[in-house]
Amino acid sequence: MAKLSSAAWIAHDVGLATAIGGTLFGREALHPALREGIADPDERDRVADAAWRKFSWVNLAGHIAMASTWFAGRTMLSGREVDRTSRPLTVAKDALIVASLATGAASVVIGRILGAKVRNDEQPTMQDREQVETLRRAVGAVGLVNLAANIGILGVTAALAMQAAKSPKFSFWSRLLP
Repeated sequence: MAKLSSAAWIAHDVGLATAIGGTLFGREALHPALREGIADPDERDRVADAAWRKFSWVNLAGHIAMASTWFAGRTMLSGREVDRTSRPLTVAKDALIVASLATGAASVVIGRILGAKVRNDEQPTMQDREQVETLRRAVGAVGLVNLAANIGILGVTAALAMQAAKSPKFSFWSRLLP
């Protein structure tokens, strides 16, 4: 029977994969396809908004799963259970997860504001279009920082797993986890 800590690790990794995969899909596939396939920019914005409104809940759930399982585990382990290298990696991961949560939430909030603006402007003025473009740049920048934080989390997670695999001290402590 799998331990609770194994299930938490799986939830952490699935949440992280969701956060990274969703952002990459949007940046590298969805938005380029919309630009190629829909000539009218207002219609393109409405379709993008509909897609992101649906995915944002999955994305937030992924961020919450990744962060909550990490911080729950952190209440039981400090990083000192492995070796000297792991403690700074653990602290770095804490900071990256906070950055991921903050930028993930900000991306959703800015995206919702952008979406409302797109949905409510039947006859957009030049000022409306400028506001939409400013919001689009903001959500893109915040999304890029979120992606970088999540890729950082992935790298630190791999480094920590490698350190843990060769640590007799961690092997002992991990047996005490639920």
